[in-house]
Amino acid sequence: MAKVTINPANLRVELTSAERLWGLHGSLTVPGKQVVGAQALGKGWMSTLGLRLPGTGLPGLLIAGTFVRKGEKAYVSWKRGEQVLQINLSGNKYSRIVVGVADAAALAEEINTAITGC
Repeated sequence: MAKVTINPANLRVELTSAERLWGLHGSLTVPGKQVVGAQALGKGWMSTLGLRLPGTGLPGLLIAGTFVRKGEKAYVSWKRGEQVLQINLSGNKYSRIVVGVADAAALAEEINTAITGC
């Protein structure tokens, strides 16, 4: 499961070794000023991803890699049993990062509070 941390300088998505292998990507660090917000996603989120280039996909079990759809680019790392957190970005090569976490709502609230400074 990815570990997401945020501070005023940056947001870090630390992937496990297996997640790095499945997604063909290393852990991600995003400047804090590029983080627009975060939200927990519910059912149907997979249909918003688009075409996987490159990565691994076993629908319903594991989805990892870079996805492209209508000019948007997303990095995804999720496996069954995890809640889904979407981190929205601006001015980054990715428009969003979608990761599996233990408590997506709490983490989204933490990220949103950190970026608003409240």
